[in-house]
Amino acid sequence: MSTYLVPVDFSKTANHAAKYAARLSWAMKDSKIILLNAYYVSDYEMLLPTPDLLVTTDDRIAEEVVKRREALDQLKNKLLEINPEADIEVSLSRETILRSIIEIVNRQPIDLIIIGSNGKKAKDESDIGSNAIKISKSSPVPVLVVPPKAQYQSIRKAILACDFKKVKEVIPMNALKNILSKHALELLVLNINSGEKINSNEDHFLHEMLRDFSPSYHYSDHPDTIKGIVQFAKAEEAQIIIALPKKYSFFESLLHESVSHRLTIKSHIPVLLLKD
Repeated sequence: MSTYLVPVDFSKTANHAAKYAARLSWAMKDSKIILLNAYYVSDYEMLLPTPDLLVTTDDRIAEEVVKRREALDQLKNKLLEINPEADIEVSLSRETILRSIIEIVNRQPIDLIIIGSNGKKAKDESDIGSNAIKISKSSPVPVLVVPPKAQYQSIRKAILACDFKKVKEVIPMNALKNILSKHALELLVLNINSGEKINSNEDHFLHEMLRDFSPSYHYSDHPDTIKGIVQFAKAEEAQIIIALPKKYSFFESLLHESVSHRLTIKSHIPVLLLKD
């Protein structure tokens, strides 16, 4: 069974990601969805009134917990309309969203975390969406970032974007094999090192590493790395971009928030962030 963890805050962004997960679960059959909402109230919030001069009392917290549980159940019912056979669990945590995610991942096997990206026109629409990259960098399991307009499509073609010269350091093979083994797809490996060719030793190593997937190899000469990836994916009509958010990959630039948002904003298809 594949288990998908979907953090939600009841925004359009998060609900869109949840609906994507429901359609994915329909396609994958033996799968489970966990809808997670985090409601954290700090000691500071307990001492001071809110901007509208309301004091956060225990009674108000209890009322909010009930409202959130009801909202989770309502969202679950909407997902069951998409996939009536879906196995959906709801979870309300009183920790921060990141701590809540880590606790669930440590408690049970999670195959994929699915997060909605806010996109350019909804920058502040979802706290989860605005922190998608931070969550992905801290998550011990792969994270799928779903753009606002991305609709689920059967995954037939995937783009793996990496720097061929640093491939030894950046490809998490176990995670990659786990994902690709569940889909019969065409893998296109895109060199994002400014179109620079690699030498025969590097070429041999890369081909040996990815031999089981029978990929085709391509080079991007676009001066803007992210635009080059997105344009290539669009031209190839791919259904997913696979990227590597760790040191030495082009996702090292995710340390700069303005750059990190560009891929999830500009990409028209989901972006899968793999970890070791």
